[in-house]
Amino acid sequence: MFERYTEKARRVVFFARYEASQFGASQIEAEHILLGLIREDKKLTARFFRRPHAEIESICKEIEGRRIPGKPISTNIDMPLSQEAKRVLSYAAEEAERLENRHIGTEHLLLGLLREEKSIAAEILYERGLRLSDIRQDLLRDPEIDRPITRKMIRHELQPAESGEKWMEEILKTCVERGLITQDDLVIEFERVAALRQFRADVEALLRLLAAKGMADPQKLLELAFELRDEKKLAEFIEKLRRI
Repeated sequence: MFERYTEKARRVVFFARYEASQFGASQIEAEHILLGLIREDKKLTARFFRRPHAEIESICKEIEGRRIPGKPISTNIDMPLSQEAKRVLSYAAEEAERLENRHIGTEHLLLGLLREEKSIAAEILYERGLRLSDIRQDLLRDPEIDRPITRKMIRHELQPAESGEKWMEEILKTCVERGLITQDDLVIEFERVAALRQFRADVEALLRLLAAKGMADPQKLLELAFELRDEKKLAEFIEKLRRI
């Protein structure tokens, strides 16, 4: 189903699943896709929101206020897409065709959310001034589309992590210093999981290597990735690696 999706677009759906699980939802709704989108593509939100940081915070709070949260459920449990969410993804595919783009990116998901007009996600976006026709025209004038990653980009992707994933750089450095993982291991794993990415590709490769070598629970990689953004938990994990 997601063969045509770019890496970022796949991660949006992945994060949507995570958000739905944290709300204790029984299925992935359009608003979860919106949360995944603003979590994943800061460049897109900066382009179309007047005050990106403030808007993102207010969107998260508004969605929390509109849905009665249930008990968080395990991310290992399979979670289906609601009919509303399925329509959003279908609209996104149509928008990619309309713009003559081979791949479905985050910008197409945004258009798909706006087309599902009766959804909470669309209401929130319209309240903040986003309009389907305006965004279409903007993308036609200056696409800057979310492009899929190719093998030629691998070395570039393996550069120091962006601010949200600094933990990845610290853990990789520790593993290399201790001889637990080599840079070549990471490149090979990067290529192997390229078609199955849930996180940024280098992060995905490192997480899978940690699991394969018994340094992380393979069933809890998502939780681990989020926990390691906390400096205290990152320090504890690195100390654990140093004892190996």
